[in-house]
Amino acid sequence: MLDDGEVIDLGGRRVRYIDTPHVPHAWESGLIYEETTGTLFTGDLFAQVGHGPAVTEDSIVAAAIAAEDAFKASSLAPPTGPTLRRLARLNPRRLAVMHGSSYAGRCATALSELAAYYDRAYAGSAPGG
Repeated sequence: MLDDGEVIDLGGRRVRYIDTPHVPHAWESGLIYEETTGTLFTGDLFAQVGHGPAVTEDSIVAAAIAAEDAFKASSLAPPTGPTLRRLARLNPRRLAVMHGSSYAGRCATALSELAAYYDRAYAGSAPGG
């Protein structure tokens, strides 16, 4: 098991483990950031439906929000938005998406936009929201 922020060298690639409890799903969730190429492996974050290209420079945020609205697969909790903003501060160059097109565009912006979506969704789901 890796500690949050722990980096291992894979022979020219530096892989950092990022602990993301409940983001997108379970308490033991975590993501990998490959520092050499600036690739954030997003797991189920930014999941999309349909058949898109392997990699796109077009925004994937709307498609990810549509998939989340359809499936409600992510954990909706106060730390979700802040966790995504913490990932945005890595300023990744690529988002390697597990379900859908990977993204090679303004990745920090995409993460911030998805964080804002989850903030709004959580506010609307909270008692009195």
